[in-house]
Amino acid sequence: MFGAEHIFGGISGYDARETSDENPERVAFVCESILAYIRSTFDPNDPSWEEAKKTLNGVKGALGSIESKL
Repeated sequence: MFGAEHIFGGISGYDARETSDENPERVAFVCESILAYIRSTFDPNDPSWEEAKKTLNGVKGALGSIESKL
C-alpha cells in the first residue's frame, strides 16, 4: 500500500484505534483485499483474489500493488 500507515488490524491494545490511517478509501481497500484473499483461500473456485490482483495491478495510480512468490 502506497502511503499507508503502519497499523491495520491485529491486537492493538485496550482503547486503541484499529488504524492510524486517515484515508478511509485505503482502509476499505485493505479490508476488501483481505476478504477476497480469505474467500479464495477457503474456496479455490472463488475468483475474488485473482480479480483483485488483476484490478489493482492494472490501474495506473492505484493505491498499491500485489506481488507474489507463487
